[in-house]
Amino acid sequence: MAKTIDIYGAGMSGLIAAINLAREGYDVVVHDREKGYGGDPQYNPSTHTTPIDVEKTSEYVGIDLSPVFHPVIRCPFYFHDTKIEAPVKGIYTVERGNRPTSLDTLLYNQCKELGVQFSWNDPLKKEDIPKLPKNTIVACGLTPSAYEMLGIPYLRWYGWISRGEIGFSGYSWIWLDEGITEYGYLSSVNNYYFNLLFSIRHVSKETLKKYQDFMVRNEGVEHEEWIYTGGAVPIASPDNPRLFQGDLILAGTISGAMDPMLWFGILGATVTGKVAALAVTDRERAVADFRRFTRRFRQAYFMKNKVHYRMRPYVRLNELLINAIGVKRVEKLASMVDRMPLLPGSIPGFARVMGCF
Repeated sequence: MAKTIDIYGAGMSGLIAAINLAREGYDVVVHDREKGYGGDPQYNPSTHTTPIDVEKTSEYVGIDLSPVFHPVIRCPFYFHDTKIEAPVKGIYTVERGNRPTSLDTLLYNQCKELGVQFSWNDPLKKEDIPKLPKNTIVACGLTPSAYEMLGIPYLRWYGWISRGEIGFSGYSWIWLDEGITEYGYLSSVNNYYFNLLFSIRHVSKETLKKYQDFMVRNEGVEHEEWIYTGGAVPIASPDNPRLFQGDLILAGTISGAMDPMLWFGILGATVTGKVAALAVTDRERAVADFRRFTRRFRQAYFMKNKVHYRMRPYVRLNELLINAIGVKRVEKLASMVDRMPLLPGSIPGFARVMGCF
C-alpha cells in the first residue's frame, strides 16, 4: 500500500483529511492552485453561519473545532421588510480564509505540526487526472472547472459579495426577494462580515440596489464595495452525492455533501474531510458514514425543486400572510417547532435546523 497520499484542495475538507491521514503515518502532500492556504481570494476571507453540533462534529473529525465556531446571537429572516426572529439554537458562525481567527488557520497549523507538505500554485489539471494514483483525494470546492474535468453535474450560482471588518459579531440575517432564487445574507464573527446576495440566475444591479436599500433601512448597515462573482454547487441531480469518482476520493462540497434546501455546506465539508481519510484506511466504514451523512439528500433535492422553487416567487404573498397572522404568533410557532423531536434530515452530520439534524 502506497504511503504517500495526494490531496487536491487546501480548503477545510482537504486539510481535515490531511490531518487524519498524517496521524495514521501517511506522507501527505496537499496541492492547491492558490499561492497559499485560505482558499480562493474571490470568496475568502469570509464568514458563514451554519447549523452544527460543534462537540459531536469535533469528536467525529478528531479535531477540536470549538475555538473557531461561535454561537449566533440573532438571525432574523426578512420577507422584504417583514422581520421574523428565528430560533438560533445550534447555529454558529465560522470564519474562512487565512486570517489568524479562521478555521483554515486552525487546520493549517495542525497540518504543519504533523509534517504535511504543501505544493502551492499547483492546480488539478485534466490531462493529469488519468495518471493520478489511486486514493488521491479531490477537494476542490466551488470551482466549476473541477466539476467539468471529473464529469460531475453541477449548477452555477451568481451573486454579489461584500466583506470586511465591521463593528459587531454573532449577528446574521437572511433576506428574501423575488429578484433572486435563493437569498441575501450577512454573517459576522471576529468583527468581520461576509455578505452574499446569490441566485441560480444572474443577479441584476437593480436587485443589488434593492438589497442595499433594505440594509440601510432595516439594519443601518452600508457597504461601499461589492464584487460580482459565481461558482459551482453539486445540486444539479438527486444522484450528486458521491464519495468516489473512478479511483479518486471526493471530499467537501464537490462530493455533494451539502444541504440542497438552504445550501449549507460547512458541516458537510467538515465531516467529509474525515470520511475521505477513512476511504483510504477503512473503506467500508467510509462508505457507510458517507451514506449516513447524505441519506436525505434526494428527498431534500425534490423538495427544493418540486415545491420550494414553485413557491419561492411569492415573497409578497408570504409577507402579507405573516402580517395577517401576526409576527409574534409566527415567531412563537417557529420556537415551538424548534423544540420538537427531530427526524434525520438532509444536512450532513449533526446539525439541527428546519426539522433536520
